[in-house]
Amino acid sequence: MIFSKPLYYITKVSDHHIGKEKILSTISKIDGRYDDGISKISNTDWLNQQNGVVFDWYTYSLSERDRESYVKLIHKKFGKSKSSIMTIWFNQYDSNSGTEHTMHSHYDDAHRNDLTNIYYVELKDKSLRTILKHPKTGKEIVPRVKEGQILTFDARIKHKSPPNHTDTRKTIIAFNTLFLE
Repeated sequence: MIFSKPLYYITKVSDHHIGKEKILSTISKIDGRYDDGISKISNTDWLNQQNGVVFDWYTYSLSERDRESYVKLIHKKFGKSKSSIMTIWFNQYDSNSGTEHTMHSHYDDAHRNDLTNIYYVELKDKSLRTILKHPKTGKEIVPRVKEGQILTFDARIKHKSPPNHTDTRKTIIAFNTLFLE
């Protein structure tokens, strides 16, 4: 595990107020429902990503200032000087839809990511925060993340998005980071 204490980091996206509507407008033009019988997501481009059609949400969603701030943070916290964004996609959970993403991680033999990152584009209801499963105790932990922030944690940590039974929509941009040294 990369992390011991703290288990995760939360970073503010300084220019969130500038890019939020642009991001949501672009997402509204995509129809990517996902239902594998376990997880059900209202709208996502995850399957496009798996089929080789990649939209660079990282550059599109985060200003140069916010990208530089993120890179400086992770390089400083982990003593690394080189990293790469490996995969990036959006997930959207419509209000009162019951849509959810069950417990999973972003690390396996085929995807050797070091960090999982979740940028909360829309998060009006704190009951929709991502839930992490502590790797040693198995206890569920709910980071106090807010809209306009990025949650960063070890890619091996299992996590889930709870079912959305609220009157608000949740939209996230997820991306994985790999250290290159």
